[in-house]
Amino acid sequence: MSMLELFVLSGALGTDLFSVAVPIGMNKVRRLVILQSAVVFALFHIVMILAGYYIGHWLGTLVEHIGAYHIDSPAASVQNFATIIGAVILAGLGINMIKDNISAHDDAPANPLRGAALLVLAASVSIDALAAGFSLGMLDVDLLQLSIILGAVIFLIALVGLGLGRKLGQYIGNRAELVGGVVLMLLGIHILWSTIY
Repeated sequence: MSMLELFVLSGALGTDLFSVAVPIGMNKVRRLVILQSAVVFALFHIVMILAGYYIGHWLGTLVEHIGAYHIDSPAASVQNFATIIGAVILAGLGINMIKDNISAHDDAPANPLRGAALLVLAASVSIDALAAGFSLGMLDVDLLQLSIILGAVIFLIALVGLGLGRKLGQYIGNRAELVGGVVLMLLGIHILWSTIY
């Protein structure tokens, strides 16, 4: 794959992250947390696409060895299953943000970019990279170049999305977490609906 194709692929894989990062950034997230979270998102995407690549490469070798034709159904099945899990996680995170905002008593809002919540979120938005890696396992790809480009693009997308959400949150004020939660919940429901039906 050419560098341009790798940039396009990386940008496409980052669209889910961007749509999630903006409403989460409205949650009064500090700059250091944004930077740390962007690194985590980038690392998860790299690990997922490499895992998918090696699994896809192994499946391709197995198919060649058996002499059968390659069928994309394993990648499609994983993609649908991963999308459903990701949608449920997003909707759940949104509902949790709404609940925290409604029940808050002038406390600082809960940070969804901390600890286990960050890891679960990073895994859910990077699962698409696992499915993409299956297909790449059948192609000639420079893995170092892929990792560097994907990591850089995802890092920038996370920074821009979370930073934009942070700015929007300053304009919206105390209800920014509520708005972000509603957006995440609706996004999760929409993704779930379009995947199932």
